[in-house]
Amino acid sequence: LSSKSYLHDLAANMNRRHRAAQLAGRASVQLHTLIVFSGEHGEKEEDAYVLDVESNESVEPSFTVIVPRYGIEGKVRLSHIKANDENLVRDASKHSISYTDVTIQVFDKVRVKIRVKAEQDTQKELMLDLTSPVFGPSPPNIKTDEMKSKKGEKRLFSPNSKKAIKAKKAKSAK
Repeated sequence: LSSKSYLHDLAANMNRRHRAAQLAGRASVQLHTLIVFSGEHGEKEEDAYVLDVESNESVEPSFTVIVPRYGIEGKVRLSHIKANDENLVRDASKHSISYTDVTIQVFDKVRVKIRVKAEQDTQKELMLDLTSPVFGPSPPNIKTDEMKSKKGEKRLFSPNSKKAIKAKKAKSAK
């Protein structure tokens, strides 16, 4: 321990190994988080709290949330709203984002759906989607289809409702 160069090399080696251990720990947490939220029962809907709101006018509207139940911090992207939408108001001084009469600001409680988005089998990403409050022109995940009821009037159903109708018809046919 008498040489400066020896101590320098020893410290550099310890720092390199410490950094590698940190990265391995983070990768392990990320892998296990993806495992928990993938699969049949992987999608979860949980309460979250807003930590930060994107106030840059030129980028896609988004905000950062933390989900206390799982300790997950992530960005909720509002990709169904364009950055230059005239109804979108970003207020950097209040740390808030508004669309018509709905406002989301820092420390607000929101409801998010946690899911895994698989680009490929080897490339998966944890996604957070806003479920409540409804923010924007219309909920982005509801596709409307016209279906006729027994009386002949038109009704709108989401994909989940179509599945429910098909299941009811299958049960009644048996």
